[in-house]
Amino acid sequence: MTENTMRNVKRKRSPEQKYGKYKWLKMLIRRNSEELREIKRMLKGISRGLAHLMDFDSEYLIGMVCEDSRDEAILDLLLSVGSDGLPPREIHVRLKGYGLKYHHISRRINRMNKRMKNEIGYRVADKVGMNWALSDFMLRSWSAKKSEIEKQETAGEEDFRE
Repeated sequence: MTENTMRNVKRKRSPEQKYGKYKWLKMLIRRNSEELREIKRMLKGISRGLAHLMDFDSEYLIGMVCEDSRDEAILDLLLSVGSDGLPPREIHVRLKGYGLKYHHISRRINRMNKRMKNEIGYRVADKVGMNWALSDFMLRSWSAKKSEIEKQETAGEEDFRE
């Protein structure tokens, strides 16, 4: 190429030069965030569609649903009560050491329901009249896991005795 044509060729600017460094970085971050949201949406759809085939670990369920030890205490109490459930005032009386007020218990259970509903499409607890009781899904999955753990512990003790 001659020197004259070299001067007439337009050089393209990079996006960084065109928009500015920080504005371009913001555009890239926004683009990546949108892609991540789309991937999460697709994964939720797949997990909801295949949820009936999945075996959920009790630790996974607790980690997904519970924010702190108070939520775990509420779930433990509801599990021990069974399918009859307890009213929020009774849960408050039994969990006095956790600093919960009786009107916060329903709010906490509703939040746990919302988190689990968004994640896998099931509920943690259902209203039974005026009482809160663990849902059938939670009773099935959590009770099965606890019995498996107990069997493993007893098998471990028997191995230890031999």
